[in-house]
Amino acid sequence: MLAAPTKAFCYDPTKPIEEGWALPVYAVPPEGGWDTPEGRSLWKGLLTYAQEIAGTRAGIKGYELAFLKKFREDVVAIISFLEGGEGDALVKACGREGPVFISAFGEDLTLQDGKGRMPYAFALDLPRGCVGAALGRHLTLNGRGERFAFLADPLDAYTRPIVRGFLDEVKGDNILPFWIQGGISVDEVLREIQGARAGGVVSFLGVKHTQYLWGECRKRGLTLLTSLPRWAVSPMLEGIVIADQGWVVENDPAVHSLSVKVLDATKTQVERPDMAARAYAVASWLGNALNSSEGDPAKLKEGMEKASSFPLGSQILRPDPETHRPSRRKVAVLTVCNGNLEVLSEPFLNSCLKLEP
Repeated sequence: MLAAPTKAFCYDPTKPIEEGWALPVYAVPPEGGWDTPEGRSLWKGLLTYAQEIAGTRAGIKGYELAFLKKFREDVVAIISFLEGGEGDALVKACGREGPVFISAFGEDLTLQDGKGRMPYAFALDLPRGCVGAALGRHLTLNGRGERFAFLADPLDAYTRPIVRGFLDEVKGDNILPFWIQGGISVDEVLREIQGARAGGVVSFLGVKHTQYLWGECRKRGLTLLTSLPRWAVSPMLEGIVIADQGWVVENDPAVHSLSVKVLDATKTQVERPDMAARAYAVASWLGNALNSSEGDPAKLKEGMEKASSFPLGSQILRPDPETHRPSRRKVAVLTVCNGNLEVLSEPFLNSCLKLEP
């Protein structure tokens, strides 16, 4: 079997691939490349998994997974570490014909096309609509029966799955919809909201409108929730509420304990334990898929659907064969308090096709 490296990055799987007992997997680096804190940590997460399999007597049904930084035509899978929608081209290229494609992120990736779900495309994150679902779940469980109004642009395709996720969680008379289009005054809408005695506002609008709403809600004593991503929310927006699934991974104590395992495997410290945990999770998913397919690389995509559970920090994830994502994951609901983000709740949410971008 493949000998365990004793120094960082002294990992050459060429010979085991040529001898036929290691299956090549191409790893696409993050946007900044491999020589960044994120890139180095992701690669170490893959090496840590490779070390574990190399240390077993029989590997995975007689095989190991060999992770490559250079593409070759015979790869059995592609792992992408691109964030946002950057991996869309790869999904489209691999989704119908293969090889198996798996994103270590994927919130903004669409795993469907006009023909339905793409059989070779998979992702570690829940789809974009989980942001709205988390905000809706939070209101349902913690809203104390107050009425809330939501503001959204019906023509905004980006926020459409987020609004769907929200409405799935908050069905009832306590939600007042306001569809904002050109020519409609936000101030006029706010007056209507106050007249309806709502206790808060949920904004599915952009940064500029949401920042304005925050100021007006503060004046009126209204709670403001927003679907904006974490990076777009200023620490000056005291009391604003957001949802983010990445936060759970970054702040999971079990993720940070993975650093010890990485140190043992690569003889180096890991700079971003959350990134190493994502890499280790997708590698585990692939390895479990190979095991489920009885070691037959030709059946790897079927194995991805029925693979056994795998860890992402303290979360134990199981693939959903319908969505090609984990069947459920935690999403953090956060608020800005004294310039810092604090957790209000961390609901488990199910993966769902209607939440796809």
